[in-house]
Amino acid sequence: MGVKEVTLKVAETHRPEKIISTGVYNRVRHPQYMGALLAHFSISILLSALYSFLLTPLMFIYLYLLAIKEEEELIREFGPSYEEYRSRVPMLIPKIRNN
Repeated sequence: MGVKEVTLKVAETHRPEKIISTGVYNRVRHPQYMGALLAHFSISILLSALYSFLLTPLMFIYLYLLAIKEEEELIREFGPSYEEYRSRVPMLIPKIRNN
């Protein structure tokens, strides 16, 4: 779904031409990382691997730090327009309602 929003070209090169704020990117700034967390959580439940939940906080911290690094690059590239997007859209956990 995220590839559909940013196009295959950007998904392969990781060089966005503009800030995408439609579709899934209207709900969360890093849908891939959110999906990774959900997949980890779901597979842990599916396989009854409850001990793997011990890794969840480490995984969250790793993905959070990775997202911060990416955002620093996006701020350098897009400046105030990315800052505005960043103020509107949550990083990893989507809002349930729009105010």
